[in-house]
Amino acid sequence: MLFKKANFAIIAIILFSLAGLRIPTIFSSLENGIVRVSVSIEILKSIISPIISGVGEIHPIISGDIEPHSFTLTPDAIDIARESDLIIITGHMKWEEDLVNQVAKERGVSADSISINILNLNGIRILNLNGERNIHGFWLLPDNALIIAKEIKERLLKLKPELSEKLSDNYEAFEKKISNLKIFLHNLLNKYDLYNRSVAIGFYAEHYIAESMGLKVAHLLIGEEESIRPESLRRIYEGFKSGEFSCIIVSDTALLMEGIQNALEKISKETGCPIAYVLTVSSNGIEDYDAIMYYNAGQVYGALLSKHEAVSSSSNIYLLVIIFLLLAIIFETALFFRGRIRL
Repeated sequence: MLFKKANFAIIAIILFSLAGLRIPTIFSSLENGIVRVSVSIEILKSIISPIISGVGEIHPIISGDIEPHSFTLTPDAIDIARESDLIIITGHMKWEEDLVNQVAKERGVSADSISINILNLNGIRILNLNGERNIHGFWLLPDNALIIAKEIKERLLKLKPELSEKLSDNYEAFEKKISNLKIFLHNLLNKYDLYNRSVAIGFYAEHYIAESMGLKVAHLLIGEEESIRPESLRRIYEGFKSGEFSCIIVSDTALLMEGIQNALEKISKETGCPIAYVLTVSSNGIEDYDAIMYYNAGQVYGALLSKHEAVSSSSNIYLLVIIFLLLAIIFETALFFRGRIRL
């Protein structure tokens, strides 16, 4: 019997090789106790990594320096998904669904059984912009990030129930970080009295950054066509010259689009508008979601305060963010060593 099983395994390997396919690794990774997760965009790592810390590994399908909306599937991207136990997608780009469907078809399973479409999760909050649902960047809202993290935990518990304690501990730690982040952002808003201040944004994803910080989006520079329209540019100039807009928030995604950098340089030079550069799809080397949002807060408040207060006040916000992050690192390190001592 063992000999027959070995023969079948060898035959399967040969058939996969002849077909030009890579051998699926879902079973081997789970059997080895390692959970392998892939994410469609890099920034989702910052939400999922804390949940699977110590029990798995995570791989982005595309790097943060690639504009995701214009991306087309490559053999390397498909290979990353093939080797994953779970594929996480944002659900707002067609290539994501094509990727999941292809892997599901190869495995002979349903797409839902190997993936999580975070756009479809219960409780996810989607904002409206210019009368339409804005499905770009919704993962940036703290409450949405928490919903995503919880779904990851629940799905992995089904795959590896023996990891229940570790996954639950990781989720609780992430939940506390989100709570601290929300308190921090709320306190900033009250301290500088900037609630509902009007801002312009480069692309749709920045809407969620503004919302998380209590700001009102008054105008969008780049639309779905991913180009700058003359009337949009004219409105930006009018808003800054009149003082209606306090700053413009520009994402890493927007900067990858054609013509945006030159347009921003011209707008800034002619109107003096402050620009806040934020992260929405790339992590820029920052590991944790809350740290990314602290970074974004520093960028946004630095831009807001640079126009209305002395430069030193703008610097204070960066100092405040840095101090908070250092305290968080010290606290987490203390907990780590305390846990090691108990062991």
